[in-house]
Amino acid sequence: MGDRKTVGFLVSGIMDEFTKYMCEGIVDVIDEDNDKVNLVVVPVKYIDRDFTGLPDKYEFQYKENSQNILKENMDAVIVAADCIGCLTTRENLIEYISTLPDIPIILIASKIDGYPGVTFDNTTGIIEGLTYLMEELKPHNVCMLTGNEENSDVDDRLYVFKEMMEKYGVELKEESIIQTPLTIECEPEATKLLDLNPDMEAVFCVNDSVALGLYKVMKRRGLEPGRDLYIMGFDNSVTGAMVTPSLSTVDANAVDLGRHVFEMTKKILGGEKLGQETIPTRFILRDSFGGVNSFSDDYEHILDKNYLDVYFDKVFYRYKDIEERDNSALRELFKKVLENVIDYATAGVYDPAKVRLIKNQTDDLFKAGAIRFTDADEITSYIDQLYNRIFHTLKGDDSKERGYSLMESLKKRMIKSLSNYNIENEAELDRILYSMKTLVKDTLNFSYGNDRSYSNIVKSLKSFGIMNAYVYIYDKPIVHLENERFIMPDHVRIKTAMTNGKIIDIPYSKQRISTKHLFDNRYITNESFKMVLMPLYFEDTIYGSVLYDLTEITYKNGEFLINQFATTARIIQILKDNNEIQKQLEENLAIMAENNIALDKLSRNDVLTGILNRRGFYDEAESILAERRENGMSVIVSYVDMNNLKVINDRFGHDDGDFSLRTISEILTRIIGSEGAVGRIGGDEYAFIYYGELSEEGLNVEIRTHFEEFNLYSDKPYNISVSCGYYKIMPGDTISFEDAMDNADQDLYIAKHYKDNRVLKDVMGIN
Repeated sequence: MGDRKTVGFLVSGIMDEFTKYMCEGIVDVIDEDNDKVNLVVVPVKYIDRDFTGLPDKYEFQYKENSQNILKENMDAVIVAADCIGCLTTRENLIEYISTLPDIPIILIASKIDGYPGVTFDNTTGIIEGLTYLMEELKPHNVCMLTGNEENSDVDDRLYVFKEMMEKYGVELKEESIIQTPLTIECEPEATKLLDLNPDMEAVFCVNDSVALGLYKVMKRRGLEPGRDLYIMGFDNSVTGAMVTPSLSTVDANAVDLGRHVFEMTKKILGGEKLGQETIPTRFILRDSFGGVNSFSDDYEHILDKNYLDVYFDKVFYRYKDIEERDNSALRELFKKVLENVIDYATAGVYDPAKVRLIKNQTDDLFKAGAIRFTDADEITSYIDQLYNRIFHTLKGDDSKERGYSLMESLKKRMIKSLSNYNIENEAELDRILYSMKTLVKDTLNFSYGNDRSYSNIVKSLKSFGIMNAYVYIYDKPIVHLENERFIMPDHVRIKTAMTNGKIIDIPYSKQRISTKHLFDNRYITNESFKMVLMPLYFEDTIYGSVLYDLTEITYKNGEFLINQFATTARIIQILKDNNEIQKQLEENLAIMAENNIALDKLSRNDVLTGILNRRGFYDEAESILAERRENGMSVIVSYVDMNNLKVINDRFGHDDGDFSLRTISEILTRIIGSEGAVGRIGGDEYAFIYYGELSEEGLNVEIRTHFEEFNLYSDKPYNISVSCGYYKIMPGDTISFEDAMDNADQDLYIAKHYKDNRVLKDVMGIN
C-alpha cells in the first residue's frame, strides 16, 4: 500500500443521514491533518432485512460489497456495526464482522466486546430531556418507540428511559414500549403504539428517524406533536430540526463521532492499544415539547459579554464541526454584533449610528453563512430571550419601543437570510435535477454494447462535481440469489476511468486487474482520495462495482447514480448477448455452408448491403494480414462509424437509414477496391483493411472527398458522412488483428469528437 494508508468504512446506506455526518467527521480529520490516507466508504445496507414489500427486493446484493475489503487493499476498517446490524441478532452481527479480513477493526456507534470503538454517551442528554419533560410538562403516561435490544445503543437508551420512568413513578406496561426497525419506515409500529395507548401524553423515540415516522402517522390522524403528544428523539438530525413542528431531541453529533473514530483509527494504526470510548450528548428543546422559550435559565447571562462564546456555541452548534478550517470568522462577527447590541441596550440612549452599525454587522453575519450552522428554533429563541432581557433593562416607553424595533429588525434579517438560503437550495436542486435528466439520457444514448458506453456516463458525473470515478466489471456477470454464497472474482476489468476530471480510455488488453488492487491500480489518482464503492447489480445479477468521489451529491443521490450505471451494465450485456446470438447464427450458417455454396455466401455477406459481414470480414482480413506479413509488408486497418444514423432514421424513416448504410458500403468498396476488403460489422459500424499506396491521412481525404461529392449531387435532403479510426500494422509487428482493431476503435473515439454534425442540407434552411 506504500506510504499512503487505505481505510475502509463499512456503513448501512450511503444516503442515510447518520452515515453522511459520520463520513463528514472522518473527512474533516483527514483534511485538517493533511493525512496521507485514502478513505473508501463501503455501503452494505442491513443484515437479515426482510425485503417483503420493499421497492428493491434485491437490496441484499449490497451485503456482498464487503467482500471487496481485503487484507491486501485495506489497512484498517471502521464498522458502523449497529447500523448495518439493526435488524439482526447480536450473534449474526458478530458472525458477519468476523468474516472481515485480519486487519484492525474499529467500531463506531456500537459496542462489541473485543473491539475498540466510540459510542455516544447514551445517558446525559436523555436524562436532561426526560427530566425537562417530567418536571416542566408533567405527563402521566409516557411510552417509547425503541429498537432491537441487541443493539448496544438501543439497549442503553431503553435502560435510561426505564430508570427515569421509575424515578418519576410512571408505570410502564407491556404495550408502552414497541420495537421498530430504527428507520422512518416504522409506521406500522408507530400505529400500533398509538392504538394500544390512546391516553399516552409523550413518546421517547430511540432516534430521530423513528420520531419522524411517528410524525407521519400522527399527521394522518390529525394529531400535532407538541400539542397532542410530546415527542422526543435522539441524534439531532437536520431533518428533525427543519420539520414542523421541530423535534426536541438529544444532540448526539455524528460528525464528532466520525472525527473521534478516525483519531482512534490513526492511533491504532500507529500501534496503540485502545478500548471503548464515548462522546458527550446534550438535550435540545424544540416545538415538539410545546415551545422553545421555557429554557430561560439558559439565558441568565445573555447581556454579559463574557458569555458570548457560550451563547455562540449554543446557537450555532453545528459550526464547531468546521470552525478550525473555516475562514469566515463567524464567531468574531457574532461577538461584534452582540457587543454593540449590549452596549446600545445598557447605554439607554438612542444612537442612530449605532443602530445602523448593528444592522450592517447583522447583514455581514448572515452573509457569512451563519444560518447554515443553526436552526430556526435555536436562533429565534435566542433573539426572543435577548429582547426580553433588553426590554427589562431599558427605561421608558420610547427606549423600550426602540429596543423592540431593533430586535424586530434583527429577526427580519434572519428571516430574509433563511429565505435566501432556501432559494439557493432550490436553485441547487434545479441544477441537480437537470444533471440527472442528462445522466438518464446518456445512460440510454447508445445502440451497441462497448466500453465507450461507460465512458459517456462517467463523463457526465462531472456535472455533479465528481472528478474521479472507476468502473469495475466482472469478466462474466454473476447471478446471485438471496442467502446464496457469493464468491468474489480474483480479477475484474476496469472499463473506464476518470481521474481529476480526465477520461482515460483503456484498451481491452490492459483492463484486467486483480481485486487486490481496486484502490491502488495505475489508473487511480495519485492524490489521497475519499470515495464510495457501490455494488453494480440489476435484480439477481451482479456486474461489478463503481468507485467514485464522496461528494454532497453522493449522500443525496448516490443510489440513483449507481442505478444508472447498473442500467448501463444491463443494456451493454443485453447487446453483447445479442451480438453473441448473431455470431452463433453466423457460425451455424457457416456450418450449413459446408454443403451449400449459396448458404456459404449468405453466412459471409451482409444481407442489407451485400458486402462482407463481421465473420466474413474478419476471415478475409486475417488472410490478407497473414499474406502481407509473410511478404514483409504493412497494412492499414480502419474502424468506421456512420454519423447521425439515428437522426436520419427518426426524421426520414428507416428506408432512408437503410439507403444511407448501402451508400456507405458502396463508397468504401469503391475506394478500397481490390487493395483490401470492406465489411459491415454491425449496425452503423464498418471496417476495412487496406494495403494500397495511400497513407492514413490520404485515406481520410479520399473518403471525405467521396462523401462530399456524393452529398453535393444527391437529391436526398440530408448528408451522409462517416468517422474513421486507423491503425497501421508495420512489418515485423506481432499485434493480433483483433488488438489492431481495438486500437483503431480508440482512434475512432477521438475522431468522433470532430465528426460532421451537419445532417440536414442547407436547402432546408438548417445546417
